[in-house]
Amino acid sequence: MISNDDCSTDTLHHNTRNNGSTRMVRVGSRSLPLYPCVIVCLGLLNTILMLTAIVIGVYCGKGSEESAPHQITAQALIIEVRQLQIMQTEAIKAQEEAKQALEEELRSHQQLKLQLEQNKTLSDIVQKQLETLDVERARLQSDSSDILESCGRCQSGWLLFNTSCYFHATPASGPLKNWADSRADCVRRGGNLAVIDNLEEQINLFEYLPKQDSGIRPWWKTSGGIWIGLSDIHTEGKWVWVNNVTLQDGGCWIQGEPNNHGEVGENCAAVLNIANPRATWFDANCQENKEWLCEMDPN
Repeated sequence: MISNDDCSTDTLHHNTRNNGSTRMVRVGSRSLPLYPCVIVCLGLLNTILMLTAIVIGVYCGKGSEESAPHQITAQALIIEVRQLQIMQTEAIKAQEEAKQALEEELRSHQQLKLQLEQNKTLSDIVQKQLETLDVERARLQSDSSDILESCGRCQSGWLLFNTSCYFHATPASGPLKNWADSRADCVRRGGNLAVIDNLEEQINLFEYLPKQDSGIRPWWKTSGGIWIGLSDIHTEGKWVWVNNVTLQDGGCWIQGEPNNHGEVGENCAAVLNIANPRATWFDANCQENKEWLCEMDPN
């Protein structure tokens, strides 16, 4: 480096020669031309500037290299956020599709459930119809069997049960009658009012005779019943069949019967099928008009 002392202007002097003058500069004990000295100084200054530029460039390069990872990271985050947004959009779309599919499945399930309920209802109806048909078939078979057995053994209009023929007089066969007139009609037909002398006969007649619906009103408020051949006309409380056999086993009375109710009393027996085949008898006023049941031996 050239200092001000080296290139001082105080040492400048002019040498005049015949062909012109040249400006000199004194460097130490030497006198050097001015322009070469300036050129050298400028070269040194240019070198210094270049070195400074290189250093600054290296420093900036390092700064760029240090900031580049941050820039790359930010760009990667932006891309990842965009990808997440795309994934979120696809997930929402898939969720909506799944929701619609579930709603469709639920509707299909409800329709299937409704169809099953309808099928069950229809099945129950069909089952009840089958049960009704089975009962009707059994009744028809029983009637057919009775008719076949009665053929030639019982009179027309009479049915055979075990060892007896029975005729049930209803309003369709004529007007209702009191107990004495009912017995007379049975005698005229060749028999007598029915004598129920064992439990098997009682149960068979319970199945054969019509049933009374006890849910409509109390049975004792009905005027129904069917006369049978049992009475205590001669001695109160002593019940005797029309074949002169006294009732011994207590009978199949409805609870509370016989009670001989009323001023004139109740001395004749009738049957009313309510629910229990072992409890169908009751006592009534012999002058009441009712249906009646005749019995006779088969031919």
